[in-house]
Amino acid sequence: MNKILILGNGESDLASLIAKSCPNAEQFKFEEYESIDFEAYDAYAFLGGNCEEAKILPAPLRTEFEALRNTGKPVFAEFMRSVGYHGSGNVQKMDHQRLLYREQPVFMEGLFAGDILDGHYNDCCIYDFLQKNLEPILSYYDYLNAHAHIDAKAAKLDKGIPALWLLDRNTLICSFRLCNFNRARFAPIKNWQCVLRYIISFLAGETVSPGFPAPICSFEKNIDIEKPSDADAVVRMGLDWFKNADMLFDNGKGGVKEGLSHHISAKDGLQKLETLVRTDCSGETGGAFMLDWLITGNLESKKIFENLESFCFEYMQEKEGAHKGMLRWTENAWGTCYQDDVARAILPTLLCQNYTESGSRYFGNAVEALHYLLRTTGPSGLRTSCTVASFMDEESEKRYRETDYRITTKAHHNSFYQAALLLAYRAGAPKEFLEVGVKGLTRVMTLYPENERETSETEEMCRLIFPLSVLWQVTGEETHLQWLYRVAKDLERVQHESGGFCEWDTGYRASCSRRENGECALLAENGDPVVDMLYSNNWLPLGFAYAYMVTKDHYFYKKWLEITRFLARCQVHSKDASLHGSWSRGFDVERREIYGVPHDIGWSPCCVETGWTMGEILMGMQFMKWINK
Repeated sequence: MNKILILGNGESDLASLIAKSCPNAEQFKFEEYESIDFEAYDAYAFLGGNCEEAKILPAPLRTEFEALRNTGKPVFAEFMRSVGYHGSGNVQKMDHQRLLYREQPVFMEGLFAGDILDGHYNDCCIYDFLQKNLEPILSYYDYLNAHAHIDAKAAKLDKGIPALWLLDRNTLICSFRLCNFNRARFAPIKNWQCVLRYIISFLAGETVSPGFPAPICSFEKNIDIEKPSDADAVVRMGLDWFKNADMLFDNGKGGVKEGLSHHISAKDGLQKLETLVRTDCSGETGGAFMLDWLITGNLESKKIFENLESFCFEYMQEKEGAHKGMLRWTENAWGTCYQDDVARAILPTLLCQNYTESGSRYFGNAVEALHYLLRTTGPSGLRTSCTVASFMDEESEKRYRETDYRITTKAHHNSFYQAALLLAYRAGAPKEFLEVGVKGLTRVMTLYPENERETSETEEMCRLIFPLSVLWQVTGEETHLQWLYRVAKDLERVQHESGGFCEWDTGYRASCSRRENGECALLAENGDPVVDMLYSNNWLPLGFAYAYMVTKDHYFYKKWLEITRFLARCQVHSKDASLHGSWSRGFDVERREIYGVPHDIGWSPCCVETGWTMGEILMGMQFMKWINK
């Protein structure tokens, strides 16, 4: 086995892997190069990936580097601005770009031509003056619309942006940051292991089987959930995440941060924190802590719930004037109002009013918020996706109210709004709330499953379980009960044996299906083994628990057990406190890792949303225990 020199900016995943896999490897920092006897080594790894910028070797070291290449010994250059006569004029951020394995000119065992690899929020040196007839091993492409594999020839793809290639028989160039592949959570893991095995074997001069490090995120696939109390540890991990990841502002008095975006630095693995405060995330998070207090008597959770509820109604609601009652979307979008977000923000307040003796001191505020939405709800009982206060006056309000102006039939935007109206009516709100709630859900279900969709058909079905349960609870009409069972049975068509519900979109009609430069579904092709916990599966624990409460049908209890067991088995376990106890948006149920099409502008597979994902899942997991307490 070759004696390998590792030259870099200190410790990294790749340096450690080479050193552990090759006993003869020795490691130095770039600034130590003058003390190195280069001739004493048989192969060389120049690792620039964990430097602040792409590495430019100082002229003396560069001269040595080129001389080593001329010896015919293996040289690996990672994230270097210049190699041979190739120079990089700029470094490009790789956000929606993905890597594709072409198989020629290099065969990597375990990979097949057309396999896709994701390097997350990476940097790539864009080289000028590349040699003619360059055949990259890996290439970057914009918006590869496939889950994990694509037929490059059928898709008529060119050579893309070179990412990994042989400059000559003994010089291997990697133009992007590979150095901390594990910390940066490159996916799929097995695909990257094939690439790393090839690189290390290239340096070693023989086939090497590296001992790969344990992934940053792991999942306990043997957790079983046979009764509600079995989810206690899962819930505790999830609730603790909010504090351990520093998501709460002043224990909830200032709301909650939005969460973690999908931007993971390839340099050090740090995931970008989204500090924007959203009303819906604050309300939903409050609901998770509310149920912990009601079930366990935890006074700290009670305080967090009260702080978050107070934040939503004291600071994020208009108290007077033309927009009285309006709940603001975010601290930034001060005049924007999404009814779905409002409904989820006030859901804990409505549940508290309906199911506790003390009720909620903010029930009146919740009713005011719904009154404001009713002012711009059309004759069908549906509403446009959002309104902006600066564009609203009496005339425009009248147009929305009387003509169904710009309404959407998506459950994504309307179903929880109708559920909120019905819950408020059940707790004493005017009869108009009942009438509009019934009318809106009736319109959606009259069109179902051909109603409009946001991210997928799966999402529309998941979004309907809870609202239809509330609808039947309030009206007692047999038709409404049949709707609930119809949607639940339809969902079974996309349920994986793991218990999760895979993304599916008949005809790819969803607004976010196969999108670019915007919000984007995780789904590329129906049948992909991908589960979405931002838009779909996250609604189901509460939906199935509520359905069981109102129907007493063990069928829904079983469905709750299945989805809760699945979620317990894909909850993140990690030494990283910002990840431990969380759920990410995308999960590949066959690879059992966080993975999916990463094209969304901010909420791709690795993102963690405090409200939509964490708050909703934790509420649903606890609700079943609460109703059985």
